[in-house]
Amino acid sequence: MNRRKFEKRNGRMKTRNLVILSAIVIALGAYIFLFERHQPSSEEARDAADRVLRDFDRDRVTGLLVERDGDRLRLEKAGGSWRIAEPIDFPADGSTVSSTLGSLANLDADRRLPLAEVSLADYGLEPPTATVTLRMDDGSEVSVAVGSEMPLGSRRALRVAGADELVIAPGWFASDLERDLDDWRSRDVVDLRADQVASIDIQAGEDSIRAVRIGERWQLLSPLEDLADRDHLQALVSDLGALRIEEFLDDAADPAALGLDQPEYELLIVRSDGGEPVSLDLGATRDGEGGAEVAVRRGGGEYFWAADRVRTRLAKAPVLWRSKKVWPFETMDVEGLRLRTPDDGVELEKNDFQWRFAADGAEAEQGRVSDRLTALAGLEATDYDLMTPMSAEMGRAEVVLGTFEEGGDAETATFVFYEPLEEGGRAMVRASGREALMGVDAADARRIVGELGDLRPAPADESAETAE
Repeated sequence: MNRRKFEKRNGRMKTRNLVILSAIVIALGAYIFLFERHQPSSEEARDAADRVLRDFDRDRVTGLLVERDGDRLRLEKAGGSWRIAEPIDFPADGSTVSSTLGSLANLDADRRLPLAEVSLADYGLEPPTATVTLRMDDGSEVSVAVGSEMPLGSRRALRVAGADELVIAPGWFASDLERDLDDWRSRDVVDLRADQVASIDIQAGEDSIRAVRIGERWQLLSPLEDLADRDHLQALVSDLGALRIEEFLDDAADPAALGLDQPEYELLIVRSDGGEPVSLDLGATRDGEGGAEVAVRRGGGEYFWAADRVRTRLAKAPVLWRSKKVWPFETMDVEGLRLRTPDDGVELEKNDFQWRFAADGAEAEQGRVSDRLTALAGLEATDYDLMTPMSAEMGRAEVVLGTFEEGGDAETATFVFYEPLEEGGRAMVRASGREALMGVDAADARRIVGELGDLRPAPADESAETAE
C-alpha cells in the first residue's frame, strides 16, 4: 500500500472514530439530562437516608389521623382544602396541617436500633403515647407510633409500621401532635374574595338587600333595581374575608342567649364557582379583649364569637346601596369617546396611547380628553328617580370600553345630559343600564360635553399669538 492510500484510509478511520465518539458523548449527555438530572445529589441522598420517613412526600397526603390519650383527631383533604372530620365536622387550619406534615417530613433520626435488641416498653412504645397515621393519594397508609419523652435531651422513640427498627429522634415535633382541638380549627369566618362572589343576600329585619356581580360591576335587585355601589360591596366582602373567630362555642351555644333566635342580620353569599353557599347570621354583641365581638351562626350549626367588623357596613340604609357614581369605569380602559351637543359632535379613538380624531386621524389635545374622561368616570349623582326632564338636551357622551383587537370584547356606555330646570340648578343625566334619572352638578356636565372645539390643538400661528 503506497503512502498516499495509507494516509487516505487512516483519515477515513479517524473520521469514523470521531463520529462514533461524538455519538457516544451525545448519548451519554442525553442520558444524564433525561435521567441523572432527576436523581438526588449525594448530599440529598444522605439527607433522605437520615429521615425518619424515607421517600415521604407530604403533598401526597390526603388524610391525617392523630390518636392520643384515647382521643382521635381525623382530618380529610378535599379539593385542596383540609377539614376536621372527627371528633367534629369543621374547617381545618391549612397552615397548621401543613406545619405538622412538614415537621414529620423533615424529622431526622439520631439513632436506629434493631427491634430485636430493644424493649418497646422501655421506650414508651407499649403502648405509645401517640400514633400518627397518614393516608396517601394512592390509598396506602404510613403509621408512626410515638413514645414518651426520654430523659436528657427530650428525644422520642418512634416506630414506623412495617419497619424492623426503632428510631430515636428529636422530640420537638411532638408539640404539633399535642395541639388542642381548637388549634386545628380554622379561625377564618369566610374564605372568599370579591371576584369569587356571584351574589349577596342580606336580611335586616324587614329590610332586604340583594346584589349580583356582573363582571366588574354589581347590580342591585332589591330593594330596587339599579347599579349597586361596587366599592361598598367589595369592601363588605373584604371585611368578611378578614373576620377571625375569637371563641368557638359548640355544644354550649344557646341561640336565644346569643341573639341568634332572631338575628340582626342574615347573609347568604353564593359563590361564582358553584361551591357551597356561605350562610351567616349575626346576633348579639359583647366587648372582647381586642374590641367589640358579635355572635355568629354559620351554616345553621356552627356557633362562635367573631370580631365585629361588618355590622357598621351592613347598617347602611338599603336604598343607599345603589351606586353614587353615575356609571363607574376606569379611564385607562377607554378605547373610544364620542361627544355630541345639539350643534357639534366629535369622535375620538385611542391609537398607541394617543387620542386622535376618527374623521381625519389628527391628534387631539391629550390633556383635555383626559380631563373629560376623568370627570365622566367620577361623575356622582346628587338626586335619584327624578321626573322625566322638560328641559332641553345638553349633550351626549359615549365611551367604548375594552379592546378592538380580534377576539376582544368592547362595551359602550352612554350618558345623556339635560339642562337644569332653573338657573343654578342641577343638570340631569340618564346612563345606559340605569333606569333612574339622576341629578348631577351642572358644571361637571358642561365640563364633559361643553366646548367641543377645544379638543383640537390651536393652529401654530394662533398659538404663537396667544403666547405673545
